[in-house]
Amino acid sequence: MPAVKTSMLSCNLDKIALLRNSRDGFGPDPLVAASICIANGAGGLTLHPRADLRHALFSDLRDFSRLTRQNPGIELNIEGDLRPDLIGLIHELEPEQFTVVPVDRGEKTSSRGWRDGDDQKGLVEFIKSKSTKTRVSVFVDASLDSVTRAIDAGASSVEFYTGDFALAEARLSREPRSRELQSAFDHQCQRLRTAAELARKQGARINAGHDLTLMNLGFLVRLIHPDEVSIGHSLIADALVYGLAETVQKYCQQLRA
Repeated sequence: MPAVKTSMLSCNLDKIALLRNSRDGFGPDPLVAASICIANGAGGLTLHPRADLRHALFSDLRDFSRLTRQNPGIELNIEGDLRPDLIGLIHELEPEQFTVVPVDRGEKTSSRGWRDGDDQKGLVEFIKSKSTKTRVSVFVDASLDSVTRAIDAGASSVEFYTGDFALAEARLSREPRSRELQSAFDHQCQRLRTAAELARKQGARINAGHDLTLMNLGFLVRLIHPDEVSIGHSLIADALVYGLAETVQKYCQQLRA
């Protein structure tokens, strides 16, 4: 049996930018954090510039683009919706990957994947117009319909929203074990496995992200063997305890294991 390729860690540094913005730019510097991540095993960097500018700014994207070009083999993954100003910057910077994420008004964080009612026409038009240098991924639910919509639009990658999986795993780990909790967890695992199998059959690259932690990452990797995982909140939370360098090393160890 051929060896399974190790999943790549892409460090989402939005929370570093959020801290910086809370004090009008008096640190921490996302670019310094990015360099630490690269030096300790990360294969990619992720930023999700939102329209309200609460964390990553367009200037951060330009800084990260220069940094990744100076470090061959390190990928820049920009996440976001299909708003014109962001699309314009994607055309300008030509990052290795742009992950299209549906945005709901007033949301604190992304909580779902691409569904019926999202701008399928706009997605198709963007994929046709984008640079060949940029791989397009779509943030999808662990459902056949969501995966199919992304691939039908021309996306070469999908990123599975793993929030429901992470919540089911956390409840199973923290609460008294019961048949109901085990069934809920098994259901989320089956949904991910089935959707990932469809994506693989269609030749799509598989990414995963949202609420992945040192506790659940290993199980998720064994379940669907993603090409890439994007981790932000838990990575920065763990960095407050272990330091950023050691934290990145710990996540990379989980991926190798």
